Amino acid sequence: MNSGSFEISRKVVHLLSLLVPAVTFFSVQTAQVVLIAAVFFYAYAEWRKVRGDKFGPAGFIQKMQRGEEKKTWARAPLFLAIGVLAAITFFSWKGSFIGIYQVGFCDTVAAAAGRKWGRTRLPFMPRKTYVGTISFFLAALPVMMMFLPPSKAIVLALVGAFLESLPFKDWDNLTIPIIVTFLADQFLV
Repeated sequence: MNSGSFEISRKVVHLLSLLVPAVTFFSVQTAQVVLIAAVFFYAYAEWRKVRGDKFGPAGFIQKMQRGEEKKTWARAPLFLAIGVLAAITFFSWKGSFIGIYQVGFCDTVAAAAGRKWGRTRLPFMPRKTYVGTISFFLAALPVMMMFLPPSKAIVLALVGAFLESLPFKDWDNLTIPIIVTFLADQFLV
């Protein structure tokens, strides 16, 4: 599998987070239980992996991990689940939908566009490109405008794109759903 398709296949986990708002619409508690179970299951699998133990689904999980993640804790999926869980637990449905949409869909669009067409890297993050960051913003903007006036929609799309471009590896999976959801709730009042 080439590097580009490997990275895109990792984003399937991001896309799965888009199911959470649908479940939450009907039952917040069900979504919370599923996310908490996912956090504990993944943490257990990673703990076993770091110890060198073989664990049933560990092989599948490791196929989605980068080289450096195969021997250490791979934080990205854990941060994603915790960020989405925080969004649905502490904020409104509309606000959490906005934050989860950005981390689930827009981050995937940014990765795909950055891999395919991104040539010029951001000066402060060697793995991020201008094309990826702009693609994130453009993917976020139409959905933000469905919920908010244009000025606030632009701000939220910019905030998400900025958080995704920061050089703190994996932390965008936690910061985007929490910060964007918090701001969305402030704007929705």
